[in-house]
Amino acid sequence: MAATDHSRSEAAKQRRQDQLQRWLGSETDRTGSEGRDTLSVSGTRRAKVRFAQGAVFMAACSAGDREEVAALLRQGADINHANIDGLTALHQACIDENAEMVQFLVESGSDINRGDNEGWTPLHAAASCGFIQIVKYLIEHGANVGAVNSEGELPLDVATEDAMERLLKAEIKKQGEVPEFPNVLQLFLTKVT
Repeated sequence: MAATDHSRSEAAKQRRQDQLQRWLGSETDRTGSEGRDTLSVSGTRRAKVRFAQGAVFMAACSAGDREEVAALLRQGADINHANIDGLTALHQACIDENAEMVQFLVESGSDINRGDNEGWTPLHAAASCGFIQIVKYLIEHGANVGAVNSEGELPLDVATEDAMERLLKAEIKKQGEVPEFPNVLQLFLTKVT
């Protein structure tokens, strides 16, 4: 099962990379905002394209633009805005291995334990990708190691690397029972015996 999750994670990262590659060099990327509000051939003004604040916020986070993200937050952007799949900017920063953005979002009040449409928390995402630094940071800031996704999997279950498994097992053992999943220690002991 872990290999399937790893493949899913790799496919998600590849789709995101493909999306970013399509953006780079696109007409929208090359054209500054001053060039977008131009006169058409008939002499009338073309309408400006406007994106929903949530989409702009997610794009700024994905780009790692902390200044833009901070400005959007000051303007009222929802730090926990989710896309159609339920992914928040924190989920995406974990998937992208952007530790600086993860830290910025957590310090700015992002919901560290919010699940996506399949119940994957940012900790699930980081654990499945093997990003130990991010997993440690999330745990230090209150990530629930006992969070269960819609398949009944803990972050430990979606971890694919030995070092990640050791880290998560140690944290489960350290935390003992987790309120949202009171039998996590028992489940952990069952998995390691």
